[in-house]
Amino acid sequence: MAIQATGRKRPLAVMTGITGNFGFAAGCLLRALRRHNPGLDADILIYTDGRLPEQDQHVLRNLGAELLPFTPLEADFQEKYLKIFSPMSLAILEGFRLLAGYRTVIWLDVDTAVQDDISELAAFGPLGMALEDPHFTEAGTSTPASINVTQNLPGLDPDEANLNSGVVVFQDALPNPAGLYNQCLEWLARHAGFVKYIDQAALNMLAQDLRRRDASLIDLVPHDRFNAHPRNPAARHAAIVHAFGAYKLWDDGLTRCCFPEWDRDYRRWLAEGGSPWNGRVDNAEFLEGGAFFMLNRMYAAMASAQETLETLQVKLERERGLRRKLEEIMRKHG
Repeated sequence: MAIQATGRKRPLAVMTGITGNFGFAAGCLLRALRRHNPGLDADILIYTDGRLPEQDQHVLRNLGAELLPFTPLEADFQEKYLKIFSPMSLAILEGFRLLAGYRTVIWLDVDTAVQDDISELAAFGPLGMALEDPHFTEAGTSTPASINVTQNLPGLDPDEANLNSGVVVFQDALPNPAGLYNQCLEWLARHAGFVKYIDQAALNMLAQDLRRRDASLIDLVPHDRFNAHPRNPAARHAAIVHAFGAYKLWDDGLTRCCFPEWDRDYRRWLAEGGSPWNGRVDNAEFLEGGAFFMLNRMYAAMASAQETLETLQVKLERERGLRRKLEEIMRKHG
């Protein structure tokens, strides 16, 4: 059983959550996790909405996953945010309940890519979270916790640095995990209409509360190593890359080319009969060839831009010449 109320606790569970159309993402994540962590003594738990195709279920179970049903909290969340951020994200809070049967639980968002050994993560806690990677923003600065809500809410300091919920470590040293689980759900139910990123808002609220109680309860996971955004140069060698934001590994060809290991796992998933990503793929032309093909396209785009710039410079110089002639005529007849 995934949750053991009595008896000896298992050492580790790694968990994620998906809707029925994201089996491929869980499959790629799980395959990479197993490849880079062959000795990891962990149960792999995937929470689903009950709509996962049977063939996808079969492939995931063959990869060693246990599939668990999850029913999200029913609350008055704004529809426009639910269309972008599924309430399935609240499966992350099951990490608190799983501590009844595990010493450590690690949550990985399904848009993460494992590239190395992650066993060090189990040492963070009692609640381990990473600051949002500042490379995500164009300015290269961290965002405040206010990003998660539409207005200031009780219990959440909007000016504190935002903690990203893509990689979270739960340890059974947390005080009253069941109570923390309820605290998050009750806060969300009370403020649902003013929350954008529902899981991240609740966890930032909780982390701030725990820090006020006892600062040692919160442990900062290094984002460069375990929660690096693709824009971060460290993402090339990070143990975990987290493609949060608009561009995912599956819906942007250019991003996928930057992480060919994920692309290979996706192709293996398809070869095993798994369902494909059925949405739009931006920059799909970059998937048509290898690395040199991508470079050729980039050089062609640069050459075209340079040619356009040179044409504009010629036109600009011609217009400057005409203007000088006009100004000279005006001076003579002024």
